[in-house]
Amino acid sequence: MTDFLLYAAVVFLFLVSILVVLIILMQPPSANSGMGSALGGGAAQSVFGGESTNVLTKMTTTLTVILFVLSFGLYLGFVARENKGPKALTPAPTITAPAKPEPVKAPVSVTPVAPVAPAKPVAAPVATPVAPATNSVSTPAEPVKSEPVPAAPAASGTNQ
Repeated sequence: MTDFLLYAAVVFLFLVSILVVLIILMQPPSANSGMGSALGGGAAQSVFGGESTNVLTKMTTTLTVILFVLSFGLYLGFVARENKGPKALTPAPTITAPAKPEPVKAPVSVTPVAPVAPAKPVAAPVATPVAPATNSVSTPAEPVKSEPVPAAPAASGTNQ
């Protein structure tokens, strides 16, 4: 409905502006010169009588005030129609922080590795038990150092 009223006011503004132009052109010329005399300035005197200057001046003033008020009203109407933003009395929309993006992980390149043979187990040194000394004087026992037992020689394939 408001769009219809706005566009109807635009048509009315167009008609008022045409009337203002015609009324100004009907004004009697001063010293018989100007646009008024070229377009029939004397026609207004025959229409409105001897007081045509007074009538034309009042009409020009009235139509000019209507033209400016209507133009300003249309400006406000079109600005209000286009401005669909938040109003002063409406609460402002809440702004939420954007979700924190996950860090980008670098692609892991996998290179094939040749299989490795298991290592041979190493024989653990064997500790030999030592009998405690039977002295009457107690001395701290020294730690026993054990040496690795040599591996038995491999048997050869011949029987002797």
